[in-house]
Amino acid sequence: MSEVTLQISIAGKNYPLSVKASEEASIRKAELQLEEAVSMFQKNYGVKDRGDLLAMAALQIITKLNNTPAQVIEKTVEVVVEKEVIVEKEVLIEKEAAAPDYTEQFSALENLVDGYLAN
Repeated sequence: MSEVTLQISIAGKNYPLSVKASEEASIRKAELQLEEAVSMFQKNYGVKDRGDLLAMAALQIITKLNNTPAQVIEKTVEVVVEKEVIVEKEVLIEKEAAAPDYTEQFSALENLVDGYLAN
């Protein structure tokens, strides 16, 4: 998988970061969330020290993450799995509906074999 090099800005400081191309959107989203939290603490509480801002923002973000009930995460996984099972069943039903009916051919072949074995 290809890697990209990003310039991430956190609390006014730029950091180069090499990540998988598939992770770029997630990294950019995290960068934005962290920057919003830092700005909020800077604006609402007048905090100026970058270390203090980052510590407070990290605490807020991790607290939100920890307060995400495990049941919500588990339920989300269950719903995704159930949807996949439903889609798989629908595909099987469509395949079965599209499959030709060979009942008459099998009966004719069975009669032919029975007749051959009877002789």
